Amino acid sequence: MAQVKLDKELKRGKSRRNNVCRQLRVLAIIMISFIRYYIDLLIDKIFGLFYNSRVERVEKPSNKIVLESATTLARKIRKRELKAEEVVKAFIDRIHQVNKLLNSVVDERFDEAIEDAQNLDKDIADGKITDKDFDKKPFLGIPFTTKETTACKGLSSTFGLLNRKFQKAEFDAQIVQDMKNAGGILIAVTNVPQLNLWQETFNPVYGVTNNPYNTTRNVGGSSGGESSIIAACGSPIGIGTDIGGSLRIPAFMCGIFAHKPTSGLISTQGLTFRTGKEKNTMVVVGPMTKYSEDLIPLLKVLIGENASKLKLDEDVDVTKIRVYYVTDPKDPFVSPIREEMNKAMLKVIRHFAQILPEKPEMVNMQELKYGGKLWRYWMTQEPSVSNFNRDLGNRETEINSVIELLKFCIRISDYNIAVMLNLINGLLPSENAEWAKETTDALHKKLTSILGTNGVLIYPSAPFPASYHYTAVLRPWNLNLFGIWNVLKFPVTQVPLGLGQEGLPLGLQVVAAPFQDHLAIAVAKELEKTFGGYVPPF
Repeated sequence: MAQVKLDKELKRGKSRRNNVCRQLRVLAIIMISFIRYYIDLLIDKIFGLFYNSRVERVEKPSNKIVLESATTLARKIRKRELKAEEVVKAFIDRIHQVNKLLNSVVDERFDEAIEDAQNLDKDIADGKITDKDFDKKPFLGIPFTTKETTACKGLSSTFGLLNRKFQKAEFDAQIVQDMKNAGGILIAVTNVPQLNLWQETFNPVYGVTNNPYNTTRNVGGSSGGESSIIAACGSPIGIGTDIGGSLRIPAFMCGIFAHKPTSGLISTQGLTFRTGKEKNTMVVVGPMTKYSEDLIPLLKVLIGENASKLKLDEDVDVTKIRVYYVTDPKDPFVSPIREEMNKAMLKVIRHFAQILPEKPEMVNMQELKYGGKLWRYWMTQEPSVSNFNRDLGNRETEINSVIELLKFCIRISDYNIAVMLNLINGLLPSENAEWAKETTDALHKKLTSILGTNGVLIYPSAPFPASYHYTAVLRPWNLNLFGIWNVLKFPVTQVPLGLGQEGLPLGLQVVAAPFQDHLAIAVAKELEKTFGGYVPPF
């Protein structure tokens, strides 16, 4: 009897200790979050002292053509209301107007693009282009841009590396050829981080790209040149890529739309060193646009014959979609989410609460807080970037991480601080493979079960709007909010939600289950209709 009492007392004591430990852990997390919040504010304050006197914004365009969607411009060319040459020249003029301020475009084919447009106009006038041709080529006469790391024959292909400084692409990437086959006219390529692996766009070949809403702010990466020039109306549409947020981070920072499609449907041939034969990659190609109506037409071109695997032509009644949401995944590596970002998300939730028969439901999945650790593991499994050091050497030599870090300290390295952080990351202990695979699989199954074929998840894009240049170095893991969806290979649409208190874009991510891209895009259209979507930076 005494032994039974003793056992019960021991269990009660153990339970009390466990409760105390849990409470202490919660308290520690709250304290760390509190301290982190004020450290972030201090970072902004210090950088603001340097940058706030240097703020510039792009000026208003003189030609209203550049304010139109690509879909509208294509329709006007088809109806002979505009000539392709007018459209192409309007965007080229706009690039000339804003690029000195933004440093978005790094190489161009303006003369050739104008000639392409003139030839097209002549064919239309001569009756050589029929309605059937316009049906087959939805972007006939529409200019477009893409990243410098996407091969465009005859244009710069440095990847931001000094050892490739004068390199020109010898062929068109498959997606560039697909766009040309759809009638698109390539006008330029845009700036990127070194080897695309950073959340801000700067490199020693071309320098830093500026945000059109405030030139002291980050444009995101790696498709930062694209987002900047599209937001400034220098390009109607662009093609980006995404391995850890590279479409969505820049789209968020610059207030435009981007869609990361279901993985494995679009060719990656011609993207940096990729051949297109790589299997099981997190890399995807996706559209970047000012207006949501351009997302599906551009996605159809990029996805080609795989379009049948998605339901892009299916009408979606958004009032019948189930909406779930996460306001904060509780990732300890991510900065605390600020009030204006929370308010932006909550107004979206309130909107759906008003129009849906079933109220939006908050979900709580512990695995989401491991987004950064999971992404870090799966990056080591990437067939095309598993040897980062050899890629830095242009696949001709393999650089030594320690030596390169020492060279950077004495300012003789060919690589910037973003590369140094990636090299340091490579020297750190690896994530546990078994744990990463099990956690990824469990999270994938849970989310697929919840979302099904009729659900979307509203998810935060960032803790705060575009920050000052180079501050991402001090908070590198904020990309975890994006990278988790590359790990899971779910489709995601980045949606702009107007401007915040400092005149910088706000936004959020709309996530759907694999092959349910049409749901995420339909919700993006609903949010654009309700809250205004893209707001010009002038």
